[in-house]
Amino acid sequence: MWENVEEAAAELRFVARGGKAVGTIDGHPVSVELSLLDQQTRLFVRCQLDPPLDLGLDMHRAEVVLIGLHSVQTGDPDLDAEFWVSGDDPRRTGALFAPEVCAHLVELHRAPFDFTLHDGGCSFFQPYGMGLDAAWIVRAAHVAARTATIVDEARRQVPPAEPLGRHAEAFRALAAARGLTLATAPLSLSGLVDGRPIEVGSARTGRGRHHLRVRASFAAELGLQLAVRRERLLDGVRKLLGAQDVLVGDEAFDRRFLIQAIPAQAARVPALLDAQVRAALLALDDRAGPITVDDAGVGVDPIDSRTDPETVLWAIDALDEARARIEHHLLHGAEGGPYR
Repeated sequence: MWENVEEAAAELRFVARGGKAVGTIDGHPVSVELSLLDQQTRLFVRCQLDPPLDLGLDMHRAEVVLIGLHSVQTGDPDLDAEFWVSGDDPRRTGALFAPEVCAHLVELHRAPFDFTLHDGGCSFFQPYGMGLDAAWIVRAAHVAARTATIVDEARRQVPPAEPLGRHAEAFRALAAARGLTLATAPLSLSGLVDGRPIEVGSARTGRGRHHLRVRASFAAELGLQLAVRRERLLDGVRKLLGAQDVLVGDEAFDRRFLIQAIPAQAARVPALLDAQVRAALLALDDRAGPITVDDAGVGVDPIDSRTDPETVLWAIDALDEARARIEHHLLHGAEGGPYR
């Protein structure tokens, strides 16, 4: 069977090794993998959704389907008669099954495939393990990518998760005011603020539970291997054993955060994290959630869904200010020209 995978990978221009072939089709990550299941080697073709859905979606063929006992009804009689579909919120999950999604899945059901659909993407396999030649693998890979494309289109009509409803309203107003892009499954906001990328995202952390995150990226990598995060219980032990912790001379900041960087560049860190940056980061850590700083940007993750939307909007601006000051100090030094 591996010979067929290698042949298919060559046609698809995938990289094949270690029992797995990976590549992209139409921008979607696709993999072909041999797995041991029920004491038999089975072949799976999978395509990832990026970002994953936040529905708690699980759709698979059911041995016995009791009509009326589904967690979610797709509205298509063929699918509802053959598949079990579940999700955290039947209303939200049902919204994913637009007519074009149902028509595509019914077509797959009638083809020589079996498939599952979940938040992370889709998986395809041949139910009886027969006819798994290279041509089948190539076809399955393209079908998987096509499925991801159709689901990505359909997710646009899915409403935001109920715990994030107030945030969605606030983000919608901000998106309109600043020309940002809003999505709802999962809830996210992205675009440029003062010419620099900002991203607000959400993720499902359990049934009906979600958290937010905010990230402001630098225009270019800092090149310091900088890592700033909350100090953890065992970090004190590690420091006693010689682990690095750069001090910036601010007692409150040094007590709360562990700071690391390339030793040769560590002396630059206090100037980058000046008094205003430190004050902003401490305030963010207090009001929004755990902050991190690295060579790529500044972030807060996770932000509890119960956090007031106004606080999240404040965090977006506070992160942008901190990001801009760090970039300014990197280029001009802490005593350089006028800020911004």
